[in-house]
Amino acid sequence: MTVSLFAVGDVFIDRENPETAFETAGGFLNTGDVVFGNCEGVFSDTWERAPSSGSPVVAPGRNAKPLADAGFHVMSLANNHSVDGGHQALLNTRDTLRGLGIATTGAGATIDEARTPAIVERDGLRIAFLAYSSVFPHGYEARAGVPGLAPLRAHTRYTPWEINEWNPGLLPRVTTENFPEDVAAFTRDVRAVRTQADIVVISFHWGDFTRPFVLTDNERRLARLAVDAGADVVLGHHHHMLRGIEFYKGKPVFYGLGHYVFDLPNLPQRLAKDGYLSAARPQDERELGRRFGEFRIRPQEEYPLLPFHPDARMTGVAVVRLDTHGVLAAGFCPAVIDTRNEPVPVSPRSEAGRRVTAYLTECCTQEQLPTRFTPPLEGSGLPADSIQALPASESEQFEEQA
Repeated sequence: MTVSLFAVGDVFIDRENPETAFETAGGFLNTGDVVFGNCEGVFSDTWERAPSSGSPVVAPGRNAKPLADAGFHVMSLANNHSVDGGHQALLNTRDTLRGLGIATTGAGATIDEARTPAIVERDGLRIAFLAYSSVFPHGYEARAGVPGLAPLRAHTRYTPWEINEWNPGLLPRVTTENFPEDVAAFTRDVRAVRTQADIVVISFHWGDFTRPFVLTDNERRLARLAVDAGADVVLGHHHHMLRGIEFYKGKPVFYGLGHYVFDLPNLPQRLAKDGYLSAARPQDERELGRRFGEFRIRPQEEYPLLPFHPDARMTGVAVVRLDTHGVLAAGFCPAVIDTRNEPVPVSPRSEAGRRVTAYLTECCTQEQLPTRFTPPLEGSGLPADSIQALPASESEQFEEQA
């Protein structure tokens, strides 16, 4: 017996009629045996802004119900918005989701709870989920007696590319080094849950949202660390735009699933009130332009809930077929976000579907990920309207046979 895992990136509902969020996509999501997403915000009727937060991403508790209706079974709470409304609002979000039948992982009342896996069982197959964040405001990490998220932090090092000359102001080479204590705890978590489940899925909130395609050394290193510790599937998010896919030791790594339904209304008012990503002085505007360029978060007239670059409108669902032996096949079902901020599934053979596939291919090409995409192979068990991801060598064999 095989089980289908569906996974999407950032999800948050903040609109006047929250029940409309998955009118189109909900039918497809409900066909997945296990559906996972990253809860990119706080669902709570009472909250207090965290002192270190950017623009708080908070909505009433009732807005969470459409997630259950759409078929979500597991959600990560480890991300840079999970404590925007304070500790109690984080715990309210956890309790609200669990009350709807959605398991959570990645955050909790203590660091031990934040590192506790969510385990679901389908047809005798036990699938464990663990979630961690490398991107978050100071103080969002859980501690022994303090609520928060499960951290996987890293120091950032800036060094010049040319060490044999002075060249003031040149952009530096950026490398990272993970906190040893976070790595040790993470490795223990994965090895421990490996003994409790048939399949282990790791979710990471990570990466650079200011540029397309790029992967940091932190992402590549953590993906390998996860698989080496015992993970079967690695899921990444935070970038707002899709990232590439690769296979490491035969295990699929989805570096960035973008966002699926991520409502961010009233951006001009947010910027004016919070000062987040906005310019207080003319020189600030210049620096923001240099940092983000065309990918700066700004109002999009036709997309009032989605103030991101047009590339962020390409999304989809990662699909992985599993059994007790591990991963049988991995693929991606493309979707395009419309003006309602609704992800609309599209066939890979359609013009929109080909555009998403081409973008994923470019993600892999830019970062030299040896992955190719094909129609689903016979016996893969992947949906007909999906593309199958294969290591380059397997893809070339398929093309030769065709």
